[in-house]
Amino acid sequence: MQSGSMLESALLKTHFDVIPFGIYVVDVATYEVVFLNRHSRENLGPAEGGKCYKVVYDNDAPCLHCRIPELLTPDGLPNGRTAVYDLYNERDERWAQIQEKAMGWPDGRVVKYAIAVDISELKETQNRLAEAHAELAIRNKDLAGQNTLLRQNMDLREHVDRIARHDLKAPLSALIGLPQVLLENYDLPPEAAHIVSLMEQAAHSMLDMLNQSLVLYRLETGDFVLSPRPVDLVDLAMRTCSRLSSMPMARGRKLHAALAGGPVPAGARVEVPGDDLLLGPMLQNLVVNGLEASPEGGDVEVDVVVGEENVALVVRNQGEVPAAIRDRMFDKYVTLGKRSGTGLGAYSAALAAKAHGGTIELDAGVPGRTAVIVTLPRGGAAL
Repeated sequence: MQSGSMLESALLKTHFDVIPFGIYVVDVATYEVVFLNRHSRENLGPAEGGKCYKVVYDNDAPCLHCRIPELLTPDGLPNGRTAVYDLYNERDERWAQIQEKAMGWPDGRVVKYAIAVDISELKETQNRLAEAHAELAIRNKDLAGQNTLLRQNMDLREHVDRIARHDLKAPLSALIGLPQVLLENYDLPPEAAHIVSLMEQAAHSMLDMLNQSLVLYRLETGDFVLSPRPVDLVDLAMRTCSRLSSMPMARGRKLHAALAGGPVPAGARVEVPGDDLLLGPMLQNLVVNGLEASPEGGDVEVDVVVGEENVALVVRNQGEVPAAIRDRMFDKYVTLGKRSGTGLGAYSAALAAKAHGGTIELDAGVPGRTAVIVTLPRGGAAL
């Protein structure tokens, strides 16, 4: 009988020895270490006979986390339950997942065997993930606060802009009315009358730009809703050329409108559905850019080209856009070589084109020349 018990014990120990995790067996009555497998002996040394709490955890008394009572019946026999838990061992500063169960040992004693799997790297990864999640939560909270502050600042800017527009409109309305008074009540020479008319047009243009500033803000924020009405692009091109021809930037340069590359016939019209308060400043910004880029004696053309489904507004001028900004020309604040340039003219033109369901592109394929092409969905007919 004793030889059979010894054989059973040897087989059990051999089985435990081949398992690549730490395994130790403890007498549940005395806490004596009955057996250590090879993996545990390499870490703990030959510690059979010592107290498990001292050998494994370097404690002087039974561990507070001891699960032996949970594994026994009231009579002190194995109850078949398995305890599984994670534990940090201060002795070697490692984490382990422990699996424990009570059983009968070949010599008749009731023992507890414990399998300890090192999960320190897993715990470290979990801790890093937890820290990353905590940091992300903090950043998200900070970002939410910044977004709220940004929204408040944007609302404040819109409110201030609205007040500024209101305060500027009163004196501007008087400036618009005065030229008409001069024209109707004074016998002005033709040249002076022309200058006064240009002043009135410039004042109207300024009023339109004031009204447009809120529209551009809404375009940037995605709050703008287009309410299209027929806009005659031929008339728009001719009015823009007439108004800007008298400006200092146009001196020494030729500025004219065209229809499909040729002269504009009397009464010609090309209508698209759009907003004149957007399309007018859009074209003006592009023509101003063309005039500023064109050398003295150069020619700037605003060409209306009608296609089957779209109408193109093409602003052509001599001079080239610097290669360094060609790919970013329609981005915000992009400018190069212009003393008073803000980098907003082409950007706002792109916003206006997009709001109409159109596109804007730069054609720098001809050396020494530049063309900006705005393509808008066609909604009318050329007459």
